Amino acid sequence: MSNILRGRKERRNMRSKSILIVLGLATLMFLGAQVLTPLSRALTIPAEVDITPETLNLNRNGRWITVHIKLPKGYNVTDVDESTILLEGLFSPEWSNVEDGRLMVKFDASGVIDYLWDRLYHMGGKAGSIELSVAGQLMDGTQFSGTDKITIMDPCGN
Repeated sequence: MSNILRGRKERRNMRSKSILIVLGLATLMFLGAQVLTPLSRALTIPAEVDITPETLNLNRNGRWITVHIKLPKGYNVTDVDESTILLEGLFSPEWSNVEDGRLMVKFDASGVIDYLWDRLYHMGGKAGSIELSVAGQLMDGTQFSGTDKITIMDPCGN
């Protein structure tokens, strides 16, 4: 009888140890993933964003929406991965250029204006101020984002 009881006790101990080993490994994997994730990927730095034109007539025939991006001290716009830049999370720039410590990116106005017509509709067709966002990443994976307000002229006469 004592051999049977001893066998049960050993299996119970083995089961407990197995559970502890699995929990320990899961904890190490979780913590290891957290430690190995670069801090720069978790950090989003604020960018100074200036969008022109500041007042936009949705019936205009202009070709570009221009965004000037300036990064905070300690960061350089020449480190921006231009392929990651998005206006409103939807529009990629057609071209870009660094000027006076700022990154100038140009977006095709036609797609942005179509998007803004939809926003205007959801605002009840009334002209007004709209905040637009720009985001992207540096070559090291550090994310940046910023916003600027532009005014939409009331093309419908409302």
